[in-house]
Amino acid sequence: MNTLKTMQELTREISLLQDRIRELGKSEAHHRNIVEELRSSLQQLRLLVDAGPDFFFLKDLDLNYQFVNEANAQFFGRAEAEIVGKNDHDFMPGEAAAACQQSDRLAITEKRTVITTEPVGGRFYETYKVPFLVKGQVAGVAGIVRDITERKLAEEELRKSRALLSDMIENSGALICVKDRDGRYEMVNRKWQEVTGIDRANVIGKTDEELFPGPTGNRFRQNDVEVMESGSVMEKEEVLEDDRGKRFFISIKFPLRDQNGSVNGMCAMITEITSRKSVEEQLAISRDRLSRAEIISRSGNWEFDMETKNVFMSEGARRIFGVGDGALTMPTMKEIPLPEYRQTLNEALQGLISKGRPYDVEFKIRRPDTAEVVDIHSVAEYDSDRDLVFGIIQDITDRKQLESQLLQARKLEAIGTLAGGIAHDFNNILMGIEGDASLMMSEKMQDTGHPDYERLKSIEEQVKSASNLTRQLLGFARAGGYEIRPADMNEIVRETSAMFHRTRKELTIREKYEKHLRAVEVDRGQIEQVLLNLYLNAWHAMPAGGEIRLTTSNVVIDANFAAPHDIPPGEYVCVAIADTGTGMEEETTKRIFDPFFTTKEMGRGTGLGLAMVYGIMKGHKGLVDVESKPGQGTTFTLYFPASGKKVLRERRPAARALRGSETILLVDDESTVLRVTRRMLESLGYTVHAIDSGPDAIAFFKDRTETIDLVILDMIMPKLSGSETFDRIRELNPSVKVILSSGYSMDSDARTIMGKGCAGFIQKPYTIASLSRKIRDVIEKKDA
Repeated sequence: MNTLKTMQELTREISLLQDRIRELGKSEAHHRNIVEELRSSLQQLRLLVDAGPDFFFLKDLDLNYQFVNEANAQFFGRAEAEIVGKNDHDFMPGEAAAACQQSDRLAITEKRTVITTEPVGGRFYETYKVPFLVKGQVAGVAGIVRDITERKLAEEELRKSRALLSDMIENSGALICVKDRDGRYEMVNRKWQEVTGIDRANVIGKTDEELFPGPTGNRFRQNDVEVMESGSVMEKEEVLEDDRGKRFFISIKFPLRDQNGSVNGMCAMITEITSRKSVEEQLAISRDRLSRAEIISRSGNWEFDMETKNVFMSEGARRIFGVGDGALTMPTMKEIPLPEYRQTLNEALQGLISKGRPYDVEFKIRRPDTAEVVDIHSVAEYDSDRDLVFGIIQDITDRKQLESQLLQARKLEAIGTLAGGIAHDFNNILMGIEGDASLMMSEKMQDTGHPDYERLKSIEEQVKSASNLTRQLLGFARAGGYEIRPADMNEIVRETSAMFHRTRKELTIREKYEKHLRAVEVDRGQIEQVLLNLYLNAWHAMPAGGEIRLTTSNVVIDANFAAPHDIPPGEYVCVAIADTGTGMEEETTKRIFDPFFTTKEMGRGTGLGLAMVYGIMKGHKGLVDVESKPGQGTTFTLYFPASGKKVLRERRPAARALRGSETILLVDDESTVLRVTRRMLESLGYTVHAIDSGPDAIAFFKDRTETIDLVILDMIMPKLSGSETFDRIRELNPSVKVILSSGYSMDSDARTIMGKGCAGFIQKPYTIASLSRKIRDVIEKKDA
């Protein structure tokens, strides 16, 4: 409007000046001075018009140019004199000239300002045209033309930017809204409408309190107020609950300012993260499950970046390696394995990367946090695309211990099988010796002054000693449980320690007994042997004398302690034998129960004593544990399953032989045993039928089922075993009494037969007196 006003004023002044010049020309002589002043003013006005960049022109009613300024003349590329008196058709293409003259005529005929924008030669021009008057009459048209190309281009870019921004806002995946200072909505996009379910026509001009009544709307409004008052950006997680359930959003709110910088509203961009939250929850659950699985399996996973040398470890892997939450690098991790494994691990890693060899290694580490030595198993693969090695590790310390125990058990089982067989055969040999000695003793008992009497007594003592040795071998082999009975470990420990102390006066023995010790079910002879072996072991560790401390107690073993030792959890009776001796290294402690392993010099030990302890305790479903350090002595701890049964005190049997007159079927494949046992039975007054095989015994018994009062049956026989022979005999006569006889002790096979109704068991070698008592006990049960 300022430009238009100036143009009109200039046009009016030019017209007035021209009129004055003409009038003054009539009276030139009279008004010469005034004309000169007017011409001077016109020249100054011309200078002003020519100084601007805009085009200025005057046209008469015929639309011929009467005046153009310098800028207009330069545009046409002509001098002003060449332009004046001519029209637009002389300078412009036909269509452009016609368009210009059309707007000229419109300004003249309608006597108003006409504003047009016309493209010329790739540029845009804005023209202001007004009619100019002479003495109140329209004399032509005046115009100012301005080059607005840059403005038009800027406006077009602005239009495109605004259209793009509008499209982006409308089609955004985020909820976008604008509110005024009072919190009233001025704009919402399509996503906002879709998510809230509120038509945007019902949103504009309303507040959150109106749209979301209750705590939700109040919370939204409070956040908006905080943003506008602080003038800062707010990022916050929001929760929206409606009939579609609970949904989660992340909102970014920022203030809007006017041209003076004052906050006059705010804009919010809100992204729904319900799906992401669900994924995060599932991911958290998965991570928790993985963490639990790592804890249960004692495993973890790791990655090694070959380029950065950085190591990533899961929580489980960090737990196993004993490292904290800080950054890990391969040079640091290489120091954790024990030195003897480092080269092997490095070669395995290089083989995986360079040659694709499988990475499957076991090694030991020393944890930095506890200095504990841990056995590790690790497998890995190499991702050549990412230059990354990733793998899994597992703490196999417990497994290694179990494998060691299994290897120990297999060693003992193999040697035990051999020892059991030897003991069985040796017992049969001893049976022959014992039998003959017993017979000779029974014949010469009346004459204790006989020169052979003492020799026979000595033979019996030697046989008894040899029999005790075979009992140890059978205990080591666990080939049976002997006579398992409820017993008081306080009593057994007290008696064995007193007996041992009488022969080792240089030692001090201190005892501490549980007052109300639970009962245990054991073979007393085996456990006495266990204790004596441990006493001897302590004595050997204290050559200059020392102290043995004996302790009994009731304990409860939990699953954590029981599992690695392969015993069930529950109530146990504990017997501890501690010494103040030299102690042992860790490696020695690991091998202490190996058969034939000994630290004693030649001639002082066989290496079987502690192996027998281990075997006997296993046979009793118990445990022997050892703790030792060099210079600090050794403690062996025995754990026996507690029993609820009552302890029965044993009665010493009478030494004399008991006679009888019944008929006995004797079955044994060993000729010596068969011969001597027959003689022993006949000397006691029995009628004896001796058979050397199971099939022959069945055939013999078949015809005499009513005349045989008792069967003494060997357990281990060729052709037909004692168990099968027993079954066949009982089929022929279910009520016949049977005593099992074996060089083995009461093993599982013997217990099975006893469970079928077998009347008794006797272990070889036996004396004539013990045999006679067993027979009378079994036969007299018939009358009971």
